[in-house]
Amino acid sequence: MTPAPRRKPAVYDPGPVKLADAIDPPEADRPKRTLPTGIEPMLHIDDLAALLSCSRRLVERMRSAGKIPKPDIHVGKCPRWKPATIRAWIDRGGKP
Repeated sequence: MTPAPRRKPAVYDPGPVKLADAIDPPEADRPKRTLPTGIEPMLHIDDLAALLSCSRRLVERMRSAGKIPKPDIHVGKCPRWKPATIRAWIDRGGKP
């Protein structure tokens, strides 16, 4: 049994034009995408942690203890809240 011949390492040469730039122009050349008026993105646990100035783990503990509102939707296993739900919860003084 003879060993397989060793291959030389590939040399990285991006060339004059990158394929990604040819297919998808850089950020500066792209038009900015904005959401239609009145549509707000759903909030993730990390967004709640940033909004409440606490850790993600604290938000998870509050959620399991029932101290924050139930998520409006689950994307897979990830809970998401509408910003209006969180605003209403804060206006009530943080009571679910």
